[in-house]
Amino acid sequence: MKALNCISVFSGGMGLDLGLEAAGFTMRFAADNMPAAAETIRFNRPETPVYDDDIRKLNGVKILELAKLEEGEVDLLAGGPPCQSFSTAGKRLGLDDSAKGPLIFEFSRLIAELRPRAFLMENVKGLLSASSRWRELPYNNNGKIIDQWHGSLFRELFDHLHSNGYSIDFREVNSADYGVPQTRQRVILIGYRDGRPVTFPEPTHARHGGLFLEPWRTTGDALDDLADDDSHCARFSERKLRYLKMVPPGGNWRHLPMEIQRESMGRAFFAKGGRSGYWRRLSFSEPSPTILTEPQNASTALCHPREDRPLTVRECARIQTFPDDWVFCGRGADQYRLVGNAVPVMLAEKIGHHIHKEFSGQPCVATEKTG
Repeated sequence: MKALNCISVFSGGMGLDLGLEAAGFTMRFAADNMPAAAETIRFNRPETPVYDDDIRKLNGVKILELAKLEEGEVDLLAGGPPCQSFSTAGKRLGLDDSAKGPLIFEFSRLIAELRPRAFLMENVKGLLSASSRWRELPYNNNGKIIDQWHGSLFRELFDHLHSNGYSIDFREVNSADYGVPQTRQRVILIGYRDGRPVTFPEPTHARHGGLFLEPWRTTGDALDDLADDDSHCARFSERKLRYLKMVPPGGNWRHLPMEIQRESMGRAFFAKGGRSGYWRRLSFSEPSPTILTEPQNASTALCHPREDRPLTVRECARIQTFPDDWVFCGRGADQYRLVGNAVPVMLAEKIGHHIHKEFSGQPCVATEKTG
């Protein structure tokens, strides 16, 4: 299998990069301005050139120089631009978030400057409905189309990418459908310079399996053989522990007695929506919910199935399908952030193999987008 050149930006903890490496791509360059991310890349991949400044100061000429590549030699540009501005769990400032929102268009700019044979971009589902301008939304609108701005940011991004001359398509994917022990839902965009139709890898797993599909992998599958885990572990406050100790494996705040539900949730008790992350305890017999960056918070709790504590950094990394020898640098909070923001390695590998087959001329079966 021929190794193909890949440029990585918004590299973070390198989950996407590791998956692409396993699929036959050589990482020639990485970029991230988070100090712990840059340190992580340098520690684990000392041979990879790393850019750790503002990506808005970076251009294609500089990337090619650092990667020791000539114009036209970039096979794949890959990255996951910061998603907080588009997440349905955040304020959804879109392009009005001057620190993070516009960075998604820096990815498009680098496509135009590098002219890779293909690009791969990952982001949250909220990107599809995000607005290119901030406006006040009804509380818990649950992604309903409420005005002409709904989805305007994604339409603008699509136009930017098309203007570069690439064929483009996207798919909403559930990582559990590709062998990751986690029901993490994300949007994947793929584009090709030569205009070929964009296809996506077929799922390999399903909730209960099937004739050609394996059952979803579980939290227990990921953690059963983990031993000598000395990685960082956050702590629940005494108040949080009081409630979490009452929650059974696989449960959350709804499994508490009614009076305790009201007491523990406060004003959030009357909010709409599932609020499934509140007082959540994982189950060894089910996939993990989405691995997040702060597993000790009340609304994003990732409590161990049996023990009264959050998942450790290494347990989160296992569920994100990182190899055990991958070292995360920085403070404990930085390590959780690197793991929680990463693309699951196994998902990246499946997508990487699909793109590699396209380049090698092997047939890929087109699949319909979901959603």
